Amino acid sequence: MTLSVTRKGHDRAVALLLFAASVVCANAAAAGQVVREAAGADAAAIQAAVDQFREDLGGPNNGTTSGSQAMGRREITWDGGGDAALATAFPSPMTTFANRGAVFVTPGTGLAISGQPMPEFGDLNVTYPNQFAAFSSPRLFTALNTNVMDVWFFVPGAGTVPAAVSGFGSVFTDVDSATSTKLEFYAPDGALLYERFVPWTAGNETLSFLGVSFDAGEVIGRVRIISGNAAPGPDETGDIDLVVMDDFIYGEPVSTLGLSVVPSTSRLSRAGAFDIVVDATGLTASPVSGQVTLNGLDVTQAFLTCAAQAPGTQGSTFRCPIARGFLPSGDHTLQVEVTLTDGTRVRNAVRWTIVP
Repeated sequence: MTLSVTRKGHDRAVALLLFAASVVCANAAAAGQVVREAAGADAAAIQAAVDQFREDLGGPNNGTTSGSQAMGRREITWDGGGDAALATAFPSPMTTFANRGAVFVTPGTGLAISGQPMPEFGDLNVTYPNQFAAFSSPRLFTALNTNVMDVWFFVPGAGTVPAAVSGFGSVFTDVDSATSTKLEFYAPDGALLYERFVPWTAGNETLSFLGVSFDAGEVIGRVRIISGNAAPGPDETGDIDLVVMDDFIYGEPVSTLGLSVVPSTSRLSRAGAFDIVVDATGLTASPVSGQVTLNGLDVTQAFLTCAAQAPGTQGSTFRCPIARGFLPSGDHTLQVEVTLTDGTRVRNAVRWTIVP
């Protein structure tokens, strides 16, 4: 893919035929979300689901390596300092793990990692060490004075360049209700891609895991986590289900800065025509190569042949007209990724639900 390509009108009829063939194949291959989940009395009960999710995202675990890496994932266990670490509260936004590509925001008063002198959030309530358990010992994580928090993704480093990932998963402890704890996955354009309740099991000190990845090209700019149905602090009595978190596992964050796709994630009528517009005007360096995929299949050449450079954009914006009825009903994900002259990558994606 070269973003300086322009085509004459007679080529575009051929391109649309190419694109149509790609759509048929891509539609057959579309899959969407891949869910890994488990719940049980101890770490062994969820270990297989956690390991499978790691395989879905791929290795290695890139730790605190700065910049977006070519492959792999990131993990946060909260366990820095080990058994001797003190319980620590953080303001929102919490940027402590920006070197792993994640920043945490909550409408509550902050966030906290458990520790001494009363592990497993015994400082919040003396009953909690008998209620919660760690998956990776010894520390746990929670929002304060709320049960809601958001995970925002950035290129690992300073936490200033917005990014997106292909999947996210979390371990939870003491999920007692089928509807108290949930993950919501949002596209970089803010649209909800998918939501799912975390699996539950009866008893105290239990563990649950939910991990969702996308294999049709969708990317996640933000995850909302709802942990239980009340903020930590009170005793767990009656219908109150108090839940805190352990390990976070997520795909390698890749920059979305300066690259947008229109139409944004939305429902589109099959009876209407629309233009696919890829806007790269905000890129921080010049693109040297790239790829366009539809439902996970490479349609780069078809898209470039179909696309016309928009007037006055100096090769930075491309528009490909899509005729009414062209896309079959169902979900379709278009992903665009470019490599820049400075060696960095920028990636963005949208998902359209085509309705009759």
